[in-house]
Amino acid sequence: MAYIYARHEVESYERWERVHEANAETRAAHGSLGSTVYRPTRGRDEAGTEVVLVVLEVADDRLDEMLAYSRSSELRETMEAAGVVGIRDSAVVEKVHEMDA
Repeated sequence: MAYIYARHEVESYERWERVHEANAETRAAHGSLGSTVYRPTRGRDEAGTEVVLVVLEVADDRLDEMLAYSRSSELRETMEAAGVVGIRDSAVVEKVHEMDA
């Protein structure tokens, strides 16, 4: 399993969430097995910017396909519709440790 994370600056979490949920089938068609979303407990970071951290789980054999989608004009248009105003950082990561407690 591979994971892609991206930290987005958004105009409105509610707007972003609606578009993210509506885009699930498209992400799945490009190899996504699901997503987990995190945000600061108060909804904004220390500078007052609304931020979401998205972690996509991607099938190893479809990672290149998902990365191509992530660079596509289709995704750029979707992110624009979602109110994404910036991406602070993103990367492909692997799970290297997991532990209870």
